[in-house]
This record gives sequence, structure tokens and C-alpha cells, in this order.
Amino acid sequence: MMATAGSGMRKRPIPGTGEEMPVMGLGSSGAFEGQDAAKLEALAAVMEEFAELGGTFLDTSPSYGNAEANIGRIAREVGVRERLFMATKVRSESRQAGIEQMARSAELLGQPIDLMQIHNFIGLETQWKTLTDMRAEGRFRYIGLTHFRTSAFEKLEQEMKTKDMDFVQFNYSIMTPEAEDRLLPLAADRGIAVIVNRAFNDGRFFGLVRDRPLPDYAAEFDCKTWAQFALKYVLSHPSVTVTIPATSKPEHLMDNMQAGFGALPDESQRRRMRETMAAL
Repeated sequence: MMATAGSGMRKRPIPGTGEEMPVMGLGSSGAFEGQDAAKLEALAAVMEEFAELGGTFLDTSPSYGNAEANIGRIAREVGVRERLFMATKVRSESRQAGIEQMARSAELLGQPIDLMQIHNFIGLETQWKTLTDMRAEGRFRYIGLTHFRTSAFEKLEQEMKTKDMDFVQFNYSIMTPEAEDRLLPLAADRGIAVIVNRAFNDGRFFGLVRDRPLPDYAAEFDCKTWAQFALKYVLSHPSVTVTIPATSKPEHLMDNMQAGFGALPDESQRRRMRETMAAL
């Protein structure tokens, strides 16, 4: 039987405030871009089901084509905007251009913007001062920093040690577990909430597991599909706050969201999961 919001999606606290966050979020890179009527209809179904199943955290960026415009419009049309924890990004070297970009994001997405993030270190020091000031003024509840490549981990680690950030976003998966070495423990030590992107390695995970049977032991942690296998591995790390797979397909959204329900693998099961992937 498919889990529903009533059966309780797992939540984790945002370390800085204790606010509870459902562990399954929704990304929008690629997925929420475009104008095709059929796709927009599917996106409305995705948004509605996401909220119905208890999801709140929605991550986007001005660089994702017209994703912000689509998200803002669809969220209002299906009546879920007030239920969303809205996260977007700023990517500009100039202070004034960054301020204007953030104002445009707020216009498209609607208020409030709960989390503003600096996208891939662009204009890092300039925008960090602006974001810190805006947080102090109550313009954003939270601020953070994002990247999507393992090659950025050394700089991410430096910034996590020196900046007063509420959230950090980076790539982590069963195929690329390097964040387990330093970033995830550091986030726990510093009280920083962790957003995980690329849990499926941009789809490469499915290329590895295609046509292979799901291991029988996956049932021990309420896992029924390979998508849930990958997501439950990520969510089973205690330092992960939320993961944000992007999709424009309602059936994929429904599958992904089930990873937030039921049991998660323990350390011995995580080890077995890594062994399964290494054998492919």
C-alpha cells in the first residue's frame, strides 16, 4: 500500500531553530522549465501531489529558465503556495544586480522566500554580506550556500567553517558518497541543515540498475523500488535534512516521495547497499 501524508512523512529539525522539515523535498532544475501545455498540466499534478503527501521544501533558481515563474503560478493555481517552504538562489557578482534578482524571484514566487542561497559561489563575498543583512532585517528566515560538484567540497568545507549559514546544499549519493567523509560530520558539528542534490547522479544511477531485480533485503527498510533505494540511502545519514530530486512526472514524484515514509536502513544495511552497488 502506498503511504500517504496521514501516515506520517519523516521529519528532521533544522538545527538552528528546531523547525521540523519533511525529509523529501522537490527540486526544479530542468523539470519545471518550459511552456508546453501538457507539461504544465503534469507539473500542476506534481505540485499538488507533493503537498498532499506532506512535502514542503521546494528548491529553485533564476538560472533554471522559467522555473520560478512556473512554480509561482502553479503553486497559487493549485492552492498550495502557503504550504511550501520556498528556497531559491542568487547568482550575480554585483551587489545591486543581486538585490534586483532576488526581488524578481520574490515577485515570481510570491512571499515568503524562506531560504535564499548563493548559487555555486557566484559573487560569494558580496552576496553573503547582502544575505546576512537581509536575514537580520527579516527578509529571509534562512540563508545558505550551494554547489553540485564533488570538486567544490574543499571550498565548501572552508565556507562552512567560517560563515554563519543556516543551510548548505551539495551532491551526495550512494554512487558518490564523498560527503560522508567531512562535509556531513562538519554540518552536524556546526549546526547547519543539509540539502542533498543529485541523489540519482543525474540519472546515471538508473542506468546501472536498469532491468536488475531489487534486492530482497530492501523490504527490511520499506523500500519497493530502485529510486527509493537511492533516496533511502541518502536519508539514512542522520546529518541530511532534506533531499530534492527534481521531476516533471507525477508517477516519479509519487515513487520518490515514498522514500520519506517507513523505516530507513541502519548502518549494517547501508553497508550491504554499498556492496550491492559495487557488484553491479
